[in-house]
Amino acid sequence: MVNGTTPFEKICKRFYNRIEKDEKFFNYYNVSISEAVSIAEQRAKNYLVESLDELSSIGNLDVDFSDYDEEIETINFKLYSREIKLIVEIMFLTYMKRDEALLHAMEISFAPSDLTVFSPGNERTSYRNFIADLTKSVDDKVDEYKNRDRKTGKLKQIIDYSQYSEE
Repeated sequence: MVNGTTPFEKICKRFYNRIEKDEKFFNYYNVSISEAVSIAEQRAKNYLVESLDELSSIGNLDVDFSDYDEEIETINFKLYSREIKLIVEIMFLTYMKRDEALLHAMEISFAPSDLTVFSPGNERTSYRNFIADLTKSVDDKVDEYKNRDRKTGKLKQIIDYSQYSEE
């Protein structure tokens, strides 16, 4: 690793650890193991780039998360561990949201009479609630990150409540 940069691979490894129990991410039909690994790596890189782009659209951050090079698969500054963790959480949310589209496709493909016989409503509702909770958790983590110095972790601003009167 060149000093002052972060390779995509470092973040992707943390992402793989985050989803290690999810066999669906790593298993593909009719492909060799090396092809499956290649597909999984490409998907993880896509989630990483989407996550970096998402962070770069947020104002008032200490760094520009759009400062990366996809060709050499490097972020052009050193990420701290808490930043890698935040990016991995956004990658995980992005990955999980992909399945939400499948729920909608399933709703469209079934006729109303099919849904009365086989009603996956509880599963859909549970999954949507899971996504909503995960989204809120990620949003809270992004807000927490925005309000802290990236190097020290200290709050950027502290409200002095003593200056306000209780009258």
